[in-house]
Amino acid sequence: MKRYFEILGIPPIKNEEIVKRAYRKKAMKYHPDRNPSEAAKDKFIQVTEAYDQILLALEQAKKPKYTSQNTTYTQTNTTGRPHQSRTHTNTQQSKSPQQSKTNTEWEERVKKARQRYEKMQRKEALENERYYRDITSGRNWKRFKIIMIACSFISLLIILDSHFFSTQTIPSSVESKDSQPAYGRSPNMNSLQVVFDNGQKAWIARDFLSLTNNNFIYLERTPLFKDIKYVKFYEHDRWFYYTPIYSQSFTFPLIPIVLLIPLLTFFIKNKTIYFSVLYHVSVKVMPVFLVVLLFSNDRWAQLITLGMMG
Repeated sequence: MKRYFEILGIPPIKNEEIVKRAYRKKAMKYHPDRNPSEAAKDKFIQVTEAYDQILLALEQAKKPKYTSQNTTYTQTNTTGRPHQSRTHTNTQQSKSPQQSKTNTEWEERVKKARQRYEKMQRKEALENERYYRDITSGRNWKRFKIIMIACSFISLLIILDSHFFSTQTIPSSVESKDSQPAYGRSPNMNSLQVVFDNGQKAWIARDFLSLTNNNFIYLERTPLFKDIKYVKFYEHDRWFYYTPIYSQSFTFPLIPIVLLIPLLTFFIKNKTIYFSVLYHVSVKVMPVFLVVLLFSNDRWAQLITLGMMG
């Protein structure tokens, strides 16, 4: 059995998917339609027979074991050529008819190997079709569209809130500074987590904080989600502005783009690996991302009250 795995170029395993991928790769390489050489046909037969033998062994391993004294076994020649008989007979046959029979049998094996390969391709095509219909219909597709609408709506609001609605400036003061908060940051960083008197937090550069002689500061915030767009103070007859790092304004437009992944998936709906990957990201990752985004900075409460809270 080990030599069959060697023919497919993989170690002995019990994973049928890996075996199928290895067979598909080898079969495409040596398929008679792609490589008409005699050596390629031999390899195509070997690969197909190795694939059949491995799948047969894996299927038998799943079944209950039993013994039978009347069971007989036949061994398939993996060299691509029919077995030569080891029984010597007194009857002498001419070389030409024997060679013709051998070639006919060999061509028949090539034909059968090709049929098995095409059968596997049709089976995989049917499985892919069923999978595509499953994720693009019924409850799965309804759930996806709900996630898509929610993410697209929040993305649009963030864009409008950050760059189209008028900002609001409120006076504030620094309550505390922490270089290493509970969730962990290096104390050697060039920024500090600042907590303001309204409870909001922001990462501010040490150099910027050193410019002010007191803790009085202004927060320029977006009107809906109340995200801090700028921190500023007036000193020496001029305004000093700073965009907090790790904030939504600092990373813009990263967050709105990420939220548009489900919408992108909807428009590229097709039987491709890209659609499948984006679909699973949309239904499994994006809901978590959206919940974390809304609960940070109490955006969910600001959304419900249309920015009237705090």
